[in-house]
Amino acid sequence: MKTGFFFNLIQELFSRTYSLVTGNEPYPLRTLLQEQFRRNPPGRILDVGCGSGCYAFPGYDYTGIDANPKYIAFCRKHRPGVFWQMRAEEMSLCSLSYDVVLCMNLGHHVEDPSLVRVLEQIKRVMTDDGILIFADIIRPIVPNRFAAWILETLDEGHSFREEEDYLKLLKDGFRIESRREVVDQFYRTLFIVCRKQTVFCDGDRRV
Repeated sequence: MKTGFFFNLIQELFSRTYSLVTGNEPYPLRTLLQEQFRRNPPGRILDVGCGSGCYAFPGYDYTGIDANPKYIAFCRKHRPGVFWQMRAEEMSLCSLSYDVVLCMNLGHHVEDPSLVRVLEQIKRVMTDDGILIFADIIRPIVPNRFAAWILETLDEGHSFREEEDYLKLLKDGFRIESRREVVDQFYRTLFIVCRKQTVFCDGDRRV
């Protein structure tokens, strides 16, 4: 089990190397999140599978959860916000309690049934008008097939998907407001902003 320090070191190394080689923005997902927060200032933020806490920006009401106790220990020492060790499939958090939920690069670590349960939990803890920001690596993760095979083999994830696979998993519970593709640390990454899928029946709102 990686420590939070080692995980953070790997992320920083990949980001800085990518920027050095390409001349591009080293942290595109962070930039997209900050732009989203400037346009729509969030209330309470939940980061599901927070890892080393790289999306815990100062000045926000931020909570991060992760199943890895070493990541949580690292975050509590080095990141702003509140951090709890728990599995994303079984969140011991109050319903309708978070205005923004982040699910960043968790998907390729879990198989479809587990990801469905995670999304159900996310929908439960989101406020009715809350936002889900979902991002994950998509196949082909890099243009070169051999390089893609090497990177997938080295990555701890075992459930890489194509864009349509993620859209299909999300569509039952969420309404997609926007989506775009970015390159993050050499990887093709899908960035999606969603809201709860809402059904109206006889004038009553059912989520």
